[in-house]
Amino acid sequence: MLLLAVACGIGVAPGLGLAQSETPAEQAAREIQEARDRANAAAEAFFAAESTLDLLEEELIGLEREEEVLQEEVTALRREVESVALSRFVASGTSGIPLLTEVSAPQDQIQAEVFVDVLTNTGADVIDQFDAAEKALVGLQDQVVERRADVEAQREEHARLRDAANDEVVRLREIEEERLEDEAVQKALAAQLAKERARIVEEARLEAEAAARAQPNPGLVVPPTTVPPTTTVPADGDDAAASGPAGDDTDGTTTDDAPVDTTPETTSPPVSTLPENSGASGGESGGRTGVGGAGSSPTPVIVGSGDGGMYIDAIVCPILGSAFADTWGAPRSGGRRHVGVDMIAPRGVPIYAVVSGYVTFKANRLGGNAASLVGDNGNRYYYGHMDSYNGVSRRVTQGEIIAYNGDTGNAKYSTPHLHFELRPGGGVNVNPYPSVLAAGC
Repeated sequence: MLLLAVACGIGVAPGLGLAQSETPAEQAAREIQEARDRANAAAEAFFAAESTLDLLEEELIGLEREEEVLQEEVTALRREVESVALSRFVASGTSGIPLLTEVSAPQDQIQAEVFVDVLTNTGADVIDQFDAAEKALVGLQDQVVERRADVEAQREEHARLRDAANDEVVRLREIEEERLEDEAVQKALAAQLAKERARIVEEARLEAEAAARAQPNPGLVVPPTTVPPTTTVPADGDDAAASGPAGDDTDGTTTDDAPVDTTPETTSPPVSTLPENSGASGGESGGRTGVGGAGSSPTPVIVGSGDGGMYIDAIVCPILGSAFADTWGAPRSGGRRHVGVDMIAPRGVPIYAVVSGYVTFKANRLGGNAASLVGDNGNRYYYGHMDSYNGVSRRVTQGEIIAYNGDTGNAKYSTPHLHFELRPGGGVNVNPYPSVLAAGC
């Protein structure tokens, strides 16, 4: 009918079109997803700027150190040239050093020419070294000035994008708060999430198949979809540092872990769970809306292997109403690589146990107030930069509040956010972005 009306030149009322087939709940779900997309795009731009700033600052530090070393070399060579000049001039029986002072008389000119001739034969190497080092120093100083300007400009851009990302997160949370009160919207969003999850898995499957065809032995590329083997939860609440990366951006190295009350409770503390229907976290539809839907499926999805593989874990969203981006492998200072996903949210927003298991709270240099969750599924999860803990190290259920968002550790140079890592079977880190995305965060 719409196409017929257009073909006949009949006017169409505003608001009609493809969106006309949407129910109010579907429209609200779409608006929520659009707000999430905007927030995530802003987060991606911010984290990219942050990575660039990190590398520029590191490069500037290196240039400044190189400048210091070269300045010392130039100073030492200058002293050596002066020493050679002094010794040669003293041997000539005159006063003053015309090579290093103003030549004002004919006699001085003759002495200087003689002195230069002597140095040409005996001190040419020192003078050449001094001249080359001095020129190199001038060039390096120019680089330092240029890089300082780059860093300052990038800091301004970083601050602008940080504010933009935080503003988008605020708008996202307002939209979710308004629309997610409706159970019909929750169901529409869950259905939308299920479609997105299926799309992600299908794209990963196609990529894995393409990678397998390019491998010499493609039969070894795609493993079966399985649940990782269950590991025993240590009685003393062992931290993630025991078997791999222990902190934010550690890239396989252990940070300065300082134990923070790792003694298990003898009695179970009160359990704080995801609220039923409050803004960005209510309901029972899965993902952002509780633990009853796709977010709590007991079986992870494994597609492909190695760098080209994808692991989608059966988790609930670790922090609701947040903005995040796929920053897996992003460069960091010191040659490190990002091994998690960063999720921007206001300070004090609750952080949840993504699965049931045993959580251990420990602080470290990079991650600040951090936690390691050994899941009943055998996987290990790392949380960093939290403002404060909710309780002590203990056994938790899926969806239980374990901490609150903050900017401790090296996040003080960024903005309040959660750094979240995933290690299937307690082994090496895998990209948690697909899991977080599939959980409806």
